[in-house]
Amino acid sequence: MEKIHHNYVNVRGLKLHFAEIGTGPVVVFLHGFPEIWYSWRHQMIAVADAGFRAIAPDFRGYGLSELPTYPELTTFKDLVDDLLDMIDSLDIHKVFLVGKDFGARVVFHFALLHPNRVLALATLGVPFLLTGPGTFPQDLLPKGFYVLRWQVRNVCV
Repeated sequence: MEKIHHNYVNVRGLKLHFAEIGTGPVVVFLHGFPEIWYSWRHQMIAVADAGFRAIAPDFRGYGLSELPTYPELTTFKDLVDDLLDMIDSLDIHKVFLVGKDFGARVVFHFALLHPNRVLALATLGVPFLLTGPGTFPQDLLPKGFYVLRWQVRNVCV
C-alpha cells in the first residue's frame, strides 16, 4: 500500500482527492456507496503491476474530497463532469473505466456522454439502466435489492 500515492486536483470549485499507482494506460476505478478509493487498493496494485496507471478518486463529499456547499443538489451528471475535469487536468485523453455499485452508474453516464474518451469499461453490482429523471425503477431490480432498502424506515442494510 505504501506504493500508492495520494494527490488532489481542483475540479469545478472543489478539492478532490485521488489515489494513484503505476505508469502506462490509465484505468480509473470508481467506488460505490458508501465507500472511498480504498475499496480498490488491491486491484490498483495488480493493475499497476500489469503495466497500467491506476487512479481511484474519492467522489465529491467522500473520503478526503471536499463536500460541496449544497450536496443535496449533486446529480450523477456532476460526478461525470467531475471525472471529465479530473482526467483533463491530469492530461489524460482516454481511460479504461471500472465502477461498482453507484460508481457503475457514473461509468455508464460517462461512456454515453464521452465515448471518445473511453477505451473500455467494466461495471459490477448495478445493471445498466438508461439515464433519465427519477431513481432506479423498482420493477427492474430484484426484490430486496439494497438500493431500495435505503428508502424504507427502520431497515438496516
